[in-house]
Amino acid sequence: MNKAQQKILEAVGVLSNHRLRFSYFSKNNILDVNKGLDRIKEPGFVCGRQRDCLVLAESWFRERGLYFSWGMLGGVVLLSVFLYLALIMPWFSDVQVGVAEIVLLTFLACLGFLFSYPLFFSAKSEVKTQGLQYAIFNTDSKNVHFVSEVDFQPKTCRWDECTFCLAYSAGSIEGYYYELKGYLFNEDGSVRDSFSFDDYHYMTSNSDNARQAMIDDLSARFEYVRRFMEEGPDSVEPVMGGLDLRPSLSEAAHRFQPRSKASEGKKFHIIYSIVRTVFLIPFSVQVVGHYFFCRYCRLPQWPQSVIDECGEEVFPKR
Repeated sequence: MNKAQQKILEAVGVLSNHRLRFSYFSKNNILDVNKGLDRIKEPGFVCGRQRDCLVLAESWFRERGLYFSWGMLGGVVLLSVFLYLALIMPWFSDVQVGVAEIVLLTFLACLGFLFSYPLFFSAKSEVKTQGLQYAIFNTDSKNVHFVSEVDFQPKTCRWDECTFCLAYSAGSIEGYYYELKGYLFNEDGSVRDSFSFDDYHYMTSNSDNARQAMIDDLSARFEYVRRFMEEGPDSVEPVMGGLDLRPSLSEAAHRFQPRSKASEGKKFHIIYSIVRTVFLIPFSVQVVGHYFFCRYCRLPQWPQSVIDECGEEVFPKR
């Protein structure tokens, strides 16, 4: 990937501008791996648990496919408009087409490819460059195997080598989305690598109570991981299930909106049905995007030593 392509991915959001930045918020919310908490909560999204390994998806996994779906749709629409203006519309007009008009129409066609390229490129990059990201916590070896959010390659670090903390999902920008992250630093204190794990937390408001609830929720979910790594798998309640990379459309929709459920109240159910209908098209586009992302995204290629350590059945596969 050259610098121009990297700038495109940063501009559309596929590649975070703040992937190598350790925010002030994260510095103030570092999680102590040696100090336990009274509250514990099962992780929000578990890829699987086999043998002595806990596999957690990246924080934004359930929304993966967003750039693929909207990028492809936007690119096709934008390119179609310019190609219509350049190639089809002149056939239905009474204007004489001379050299100047041909140059102008060619220029319009080139503009169509120029403007649609970033959208197509972001769609391809989400699936083939970024691919599937997750972290494996091995309580036996005390290793953490993760897919880097810096270069999207599989990496390994020691459990006590990594700095775990709460972080803004937008990098260093304060907002309503927060996540659990692991950082690795260079000797000069700069960020060498980072990864996220477990589902993100969305704050419905920016009040002090909502912020404290977010901190409590993410801290309790990290406590599950901490106990698993420090005290062994028997110290926490077992979790079931694994990551299916060939989901149906209904399963992809449930991942996208895991908290959505029917209400027993008739009035609320009617309101919910209206809202769901209004947002059906954008919701469906993203669900289809996640469906194709799971089936065709690039899977990380782990070294054989990591496969032997964790067991082949641990790694998500199609």
